[in-house]
Amino acid sequence: MTLEHIYYIGQTIAVIVIVATLIAILWQGFQTNKIARADLTLSVWMQTGAMNQSLVDSEDKAAFITRLFDPNVRLSPEDKTRVTFQMHTQIGVYQAAHNLRGRGLIEQSAYDLIGSGVRGFLLSPVARKWWRSHRGHGYDKAFCEIIDAMIVEIEGKTSAAAEKEETQS
Repeated sequence: MTLEHIYYIGQTIAVIVIVATLIAILWQGFQTNKIARADLTLSVWMQTGAMNQSLVDSEDKAAFITRLFDPNVRLSPEDKTRVTFQMHTQIGVYQAAHNLRGRGLIEQSAYDLIGSGVRGFLLSPVARKWWRSHRGHGYDKAFCEIIDAMIVEIEGKTSAAAEKEETQS
């Protein structure tokens, strides 16, 4: 074996090591992305859960939520202020999750669960009214369509239930 052959073998080994290193770095990047997405999903879910739990952690707060969902109760000015802040928070968290999901940074299951929480709030006619008056305040068009579709679905089910109740009377 000549020095030239040894040189070529050395060059080939060097290229193989470089390619293997690049593949390892790429694989590590994918793994890091998966771990970061899992951490972000957990963080968002824990914070959203804590926020939602805080809605009913006192009698006053639980009474407010109960009034919010009772169509026969007239809300006080203080309750209307609470609705505004609560809806900004609920919708804001869901839009943040929507944006994160669009970038692949949050798991679908967490996004869906946050959406379910918003859907629960939208069962309140007051919350739906709030959305209609605030939907043009800087929300992404695609996101608005998601919330609008939720409302159409909820109101369709509500109308169907009311019609069924009327026919049974």
